[in-house]
Amino acid sequence: MKAVLQFLKYAGNHKRLIFANFIFNLLYVLFQLVSLMMIMPVLRFLFSKDNGNAQALSSKNFGVGHWFSDQYQNFITWFGHLAKGEPFTALAYLSVALVVVTVFKNGFRFLAMNFMVLIRNRSIQEIRQNVYQRCLDLPIAYFNNERKGDLMSRMSNDVKEIEFALMVSLEALYFQPLNILLFMIALVMLSAKLTLYILLFLPITALIIGLIGRSLRKRSTRNQELLGKVMTAYDETLGGIRIIKAFNAAGFFLKKYKEQDDAYTMNNIGVQRRYDLSSPMSETIGIGVSALLLWLGGSMVFRNELDPEFFLTYFAIFSQLIPPFKAFSNALYAAQKGIASLDRIQELVTAPVTVEDPIDAQVPAFNISITLKNVGFSYLDGAKVIDGFDLEIKKGQTIALVGPSGAGKTTLTDLLARFYDVTDGGILLDGVDIRKFKQDDLRRLIGIVNQENILFNESVRNNIALGIPETPIEAVIDAAKAANAHEFIMEMDHGYDTEIGERGGKLSGGQKQRLAIARALLKDPEILILDEATSALDSNSEKAVQQALEKLMSSRTSIIIAHRLSTVIHADVIIVLDKGKMIEKGTHNELLEQKGMYYNLIQLQQLLSN
Repeated sequence: MKAVLQFLKYAGNHKRLIFANFIFNLLYVLFQLVSLMMIMPVLRFLFSKDNGNAQALSSKNFGVGHWFSDQYQNFITWFGHLAKGEPFTALAYLSVALVVVTVFKNGFRFLAMNFMVLIRNRSIQEIRQNVYQRCLDLPIAYFNNERKGDLMSRMSNDVKEIEFALMVSLEALYFQPLNILLFMIALVMLSAKLTLYILLFLPITALIIGLIGRSLRKRSTRNQELLGKVMTAYDETLGGIRIIKAFNAAGFFLKKYKEQDDAYTMNNIGVQRRYDLSSPMSETIGIGVSALLLWLGGSMVFRNELDPEFFLTYFAIFSQLIPPFKAFSNALYAAQKGIASLDRIQELVTAPVTVEDPIDAQVPAFNISITLKNVGFSYLDGAKVIDGFDLEIKKGQTIALVGPSGAGKTTLTDLLARFYDVTDGGILLDGVDIRKFKQDDLRRLIGIVNQENILFNESVRNNIALGIPETPIEAVIDAAKAANAHEFIMEMDHGYDTEIGERGGKLSGGQKQRLAIARALLKDPEILILDEATSALDSNSEKAVQQALEKLMSSRTSIIIAHRLSTVIHADVIIVLDKGKMIEKGTHNELLEQKGMYYNLIQLQQLLSN
């Protein structure tokens, strides 16, 4: 039951819908009970030997049911007078009444289900939006440690499991107990003795359900983890299909996928077997109790302790009690199965946001300099990436970061943009630690062109105007022209309204990079970060874009990361990094005179270009 209650908190924001669902379910159960109770007068008139005096037949008194039997006798008497003793007239009245009651009953059930649909979908929509919002709030470091396929599985499969569990949990808490309660009251009023026998079997049923439920929850948790691995393998295959084919690695990836899929399939079979066991087990228990009831009730009728129509009506109501019990037990199983998915969703939405905005945030202003004081940074595993880095970047300067791969160049710019927070030292903007600013406010000052071009399945215009959709088309065109992208854009089918496909799949590498540059140009930032911004351009495009970038950088602070050293020789300061530490600093000519790592890199690139 605890698992059921955990799901209901997601429906807590829809109390009015839940109340309406409860009211219409109550009316449905009451009318259903009325339709079943109408069996008694029908049987009385059908089996009475003296039809003309059917209303005069007496009913016995049955303890708790004494009041009910008296009221039933009064109804029979009144109905007999209404039908004037004519059995055909009485049956006609009863048939019409049964139709009317059934129409009302099903109408109320439809309205209750309609509100359930609203509760279910709006609650799940809230969960999806919470998950998506959390993904936007979490720092980049979180995603470095998570598999993309597993995160996708949480948004799709886990949310789907929660949706089903939420639906059955609401039914289990509101509708089925209501059914069971009212039907049990009716059964007690008809025969308290028979009802007592039924109640004796409830603890046994609860014990069986609990044992299976605990086993189901454990396997379901494992199931979702294995499914996340399968999704990850599939996503990696789609993303790297070109390389897989080029290196004839299809066999290796197929074998790896089959191993993961086999593990998931075998575990899923176990989950499904336990879940499917709930229905036949509930039905078997129900039929067993029904058989016992039939024997006990029949014996009471034979001993003249119970009128036949009372017993048949009792049995009819009891038969309608089995589905709610069965549905209730199935809901408990579904909740146990879904709780594994809920735990995975909770793990995501409660993951700590390590890069947080301050409560009393200051508004950033950049008029003097950016200062990095003894900056150090380590990942969660303790690996030191930046160690004791000191640098002052004056406004308007162009700073170049060079060095071998893995030296920490990109990490430094990520720290400046607060994708991560420093673990040692601090980064100051005009003397104020950037951790005192809101992340959005800080990043409004920064424009970034990444080494990996991130484009979206949108139009060219929306990709360039990312984050500022109200930008006029003229400004978008100007930015595209400055990035040497306007010409190829106009050659596309719909110009700036052309959809470029997932991750810009319809564009070449150079075209993607020029769009990314245009996006940064349009933002017109005070601080420009270029991470290998021209690495994918051909010679002609690179020259045109480089001229545009030089013009742009002349009026703003720029940080350039480059392996191609010919693009940074005009930088005001060149920083050479190795293993997270600054080993050389100076202009191009100063570094050549030192004949250190920078000199060696220049010599190597000149040798390779010859």
